[in-house]
Amino acid sequence: MTMDARLDTLEAKGLIRLASYRPELEYLFRHWLVQDAAYGSLLKQERRELHRLVGEALEMLYPDRIDELAAVLALHFEQSGDTTKAIEYLVAVGRHALEGAAIREAFSAFDRAAALLPAASADEDAGSRRLRIEIAIGRARSSWSFRPVDELIGDLEAAMQPAAALGDPELIAAVHLNLALGLMQSGLPATDPKVRRSLDEVTQIAEKLGDHSLLAMPLAIVGMNQVMTGPVRDGVRALEQAIPLMEQRQDVIGASFARGSLAMGYAELGEFDKAEKAAKEATDLAVGGDLISQLDALISDAMVRSARGQLDEAGPIAQACVLRAEETGATACAMVSSWVLGDVLHRQGKLKESLVALRRGNEIAMVVDRKVWRPTIQAWLDGTAAALGEKAAAGGDWQAALETAISIGNRMGEAGIRWKHAQSAASNADLATALAEFEASAMILESEGSRPTLARVLRGWGESLLSAGRNAEGTEKLRRSLAFFEEMGIAAEAEQVRALLDMAVAADEEG
Repeated sequence: MTMDARLDTLEAKGLIRLASYRPELEYLFRHWLVQDAAYGSLLKQERRELHRLVGEALEMLYPDRIDELAAVLALHFEQSGDTTKAIEYLVAVGRHALEGAAIREAFSAFDRAAALLPAASADEDAGSRRLRIEIAIGRARSSWSFRPVDELIGDLEAAMQPAAALGDPELIAAVHLNLALGLMQSGLPATDPKVRRSLDEVTQIAEKLGDHSLLAMPLAIVGMNQVMTGPVRDGVRALEQAIPLMEQRQDVIGASFARGSLAMGYAELGEFDKAEKAAKEATDLAVGGDLISQLDALISDAMVRSARGQLDEAGPIAQACVLRAEETGATACAMVSSWVLGDVLHRQGKLKESLVALRRGNEIAMVVDRKVWRPTIQAWLDGTAAALGEKAAAGGDWQAALETAISIGNRMGEAGIRWKHAQSAASNADLATALAEFEASAMILESEGSRPTLARVLRGWGESLLSAGRNAEGTEKLRRSLAFFEEMGIAAEAEQVRALLDMAVAADEEG
């Protein structure tokens, strides 16, 4: 019986149906159970041979569509027992998915390839070593935003020895750059010996290659971290120096991240024109980058607008980022954008909505465990709960949050936690604690040059002093707050502080 006759018989019996004539004749099983039964009837060896034949036929018939068919080819060669080819095609799938911002799909492909890798051996050939390293880097790059940071670090540390043995400077640098970033995400400062080892390795490779753009990468990583944790001015200077060199490397993604961080640094210093320019450049660059760079550009844009007091603009941007991040599985981006959104909603007086956003951010922070962010989000959550008259929502252990921030040298995190603790204490009529924490927060922020946050802390400090009957001290803090808001052009908040001062002056006159 010919093949056509067999197909006609199967179709007549209702087991298969014609799917299309063109561009090729194609049939499908009418139900997955029929397909499963047919597949299960084959002997294991028959299955393996058929998968091999299909895979080889696809390679031969469609040499120009290999990238498009990589996922199908990986499946067939894995089922045929040819793990070498399966791994190669899975890596191709991962690369393609990363380029298309499909981070979960990319991680799944790299993860499957890692599972198929044989145990490393001393006599492993260069091609296998290269694949092993590329898989480790691919797993890390595709899962920055949703895997616990310790797992990322473990993958990259395991790739260090194979990379060194292969001797490819570009791959060695890629491993160490990602490792340094992961270590700092775990809370280690740039001065930690492990972080320093990786950054120094990249610097040495860049100097040996004469690659000034690669030389900028350690500087950019340190600068991005300093913008978040302090010293902010040093971070801004490092990024200003690194970004022009990074652009020579034509690294769209890295340049977008760096410009977004620079925008946040400028905003923290109250240099809003520079911040908005850097945020726009980050957004423009991210269009040609991956999903995470696009989400980070949204976060930096929202944070700049929030720092400038443009809450009606910051809120929708942060909300859009939360939704897109959750839809695409970029949970670390969802964590940070939930914090930004929660902060904006709180300042708008929408406390219940703020609590929802901050609870979501806190839940994610507990899973992905980014020490740079986790204590801060917990503090904002507890502060919002206190403003609603509720018990602390994330445990209420202010000391633990402070100790975590201090242990990793996160001065900006410490200032924020103390500020929120001061607000919470004030709402609970614990004026002694409130005043002490406002003062401690303000001292850090002043040393960092963080004018927008300092202005807001001074306002809260002044209000607490007024409530304690210490009007002279309270009005002094409010006048300083007003001066900062006026310098930075934050008109709405300046007007609110003026109203408080007028009330304080009127109270003094009546007294």
